[in-house]
Amino acid sequence: MGVFQMLTFIMLLTYASMIDLRTRTIPDHIPMLIILIGLIDMEPVSAVLGLILVPLPYFIMALLKENSIGGGDIKLMGACGFYLGLQVGYVASVLGLMLALIIHFAYSVIGNKKVTKNIPLGPHLGAGCIIAYFVIK
Repeated sequence: MGVFQMLTFIMLLTYASMIDLRTRTIPDHIPMLIILIGLIDMEPVSAVLGLILVPLPYFIMALLKENSIGGGDIKLMGACGFYLGLQVGYVASVLGLMLALIIHFAYSVIGNKKVTKNIPLGPHLGAGCIIAYFVIK
């Protein structure tokens, strides 16, 4: 994948993270732009499977438990699954969720504070995607 694609991907994930931290939303145009850059030099089967299967666990969780996962997180992971492909998308998802658990556990232990509200997942998922991109892609 090209340097332009990679830098654009990282910038879009960073932008999504900043917005998610401030507003607890991820605007729809960010996943759309990630899909657009994913169209450059894509592997069609892996991209389509990544688009459908990577966000599936998030979608199921959102259906099972109200206010657990936001639609922006689902769309972001679908777009990242499209861009990264199925296998790297799943690794990115696991890494992002692990980062969220570790960071918020450390925050509650070190900060001696209980996390009582929903946390923005965008920054963690974005970091997982970036790490997976560099480690696996």
